[in-house]
Amino acid sequence: MKAMNLYLVSRAAGSSDFSLLVRELTGEIHYKEYSRHEAESLRALTDGLTPHLMDRCRDGGSWASFLDGFYFSYTIAHISKEFDLLKITGDGDCVLNIELKSESIEEERISKQLAQNRYYLSHISKTIYSYTYVMETGTLYVLNDKGHMRVSSMAELAEVLCKPVFAEYVEKDLDLYFRAADYLISPAAEPEKFLQGGYFLTNQQEEFKRKILETLKEDTPDSPAPFIVVIGAAGTGKTLLLFDLAMALSKRKRVLLLHGGRLQSGHRIIDERLRNVDLREADCFDDTADYTCLLADEANRIPADIMDRVVSYVRGHNVPCIMTYDPHLLAGRETTMMQAEERITDLSTQTLEFTGNIRINRPVFSFLKALFHQKNLPSAVDYSCIDVLYGRMREEVQAILLYYMNKGYRKITLPGGGGEIGEGLGADEIVGLEFDCVLVIVDDRFYYDEDMHLRADGPASGEALNLLYEGISRTREKLCVLVYHNEKLFSDILRLRER
Repeated sequence: MKAMNLYLVSRAAGSSDFSLLVRELTGEIHYKEYSRHEAESLRALTDGLTPHLMDRCRDGGSWASFLDGFYFSYTIAHISKEFDLLKITGDGDCVLNIELKSESIEEERISKQLAQNRYYLSHISKTIYSYTYVMETGTLYVLNDKGHMRVSSMAELAEVLCKPVFAEYVEKDLDLYFRAADYLISPAAEPEKFLQGGYFLTNQQEEFKRKILETLKEDTPDSPAPFIVVIGAAGTGKTLLLFDLAMALSKRKRVLLLHGGRLQSGHRIIDERLRNVDLREADCFDDTADYTCLLADEANRIPADIMDRVVSYVRGHNVPCIMTYDPHLLAGRETTMMQAEERITDLSTQTLEFTGNIRINRPVFSFLKALFHQKNLPSAVDYSCIDVLYGRMREEVQAILLYYMNKGYRKITLPGGGGEIGEGLGADEIVGLEFDCVLVIVDDRFYYDEDMHLRADGPASGEALNLLYEGISRTREKLCVLVYHNEKLFSDILRLRER
């Protein structure tokens, strides 16, 4: 995607070929259909700016050049955060963001969106100009760096556009300015950021939060307490939603948050600092304590006997319960997980399933799906962030492993086989966390069956497949798959990158 001139594209507003012109000017591979309201809002904005820009070019210069360098409907790939209009100076020191609204909406919503945009853009620059244009009323709003919003004017926006610093701008490859690691918040990995509210929920997370809080608000002592289940694949934001709910509910309830894995240091910081919330490993569940709300993350990992006690507590005390889990559909679920999920499903009074965009690195998630089932082969995916390597001898694998670990990669240790070469992180150590760079070793236990599903033989094969899936799904930026003494598998995996 490349930047374009707003005046040039806006002249086609009202034409059935507006969307086609946008694709031609931005160089986008995929066609996107823009609504009539989007096109008309863009034209109304540029029409309003035109006389003020003309006044600044009485010497015969091209006033339209001040509308160069804009990205239209740009989306941060990893989190599907969209900006209507975005311009970044060549040195990255200044950013101009303009949101377009065809109809009048509450000023509070406008302010909230601009504040959220500033959060995402603050990772690029400290100087951010934030505007919203409402076509229906012809009103232009501006949000300053103190978070205060006021009504602005076309003359003021034109002045910003004409600043010398915006004469040079980022013309293409805007994705290079947005790193997944800057936005993917894991409460356990970044407890301070979580506790200080340094994050925003996706639209689907916000929707689920609203539905859950409405359900809990309608809960009465005379009716059975709700049992809410949230399901989603890796990286869809289940854990952040649950922790955010715990924080919100703690203002009026005493909350128990159970974790299906081992607590990390970040978990313990949250437990110490978040009032009215007790964060515990499932094994440490205390059914004698007095809680008014029970939450469980990675619920399908909770052992059956402890789940029995949890269910007995929820029913006996008639307290609302919210559970989240990843069904691991790609990896092929373990029997214990399937049994836990069946029981949770039977108990559910409300089920919410994440179907939106994956918050993890998209090429990695695409690769993950194809790795576990080669029929899930996408087209035109850039796998440059993924290395697939081979080592025939143990010494070769150790040398490659050391090389990558010195580059900051974290090794996920699969139980049994060659995965145990070198020190790494086990299952209990990665649940609830994310890592910038991940390395996994797959050995001669792994193979593709006749239906092109990834399988494994030998002891702990089911656990190894699940941990392989879990480990790769925790990748934010870069992945290395190191194949050990399995040339056929290496060839099969390597070909995934050629599709």
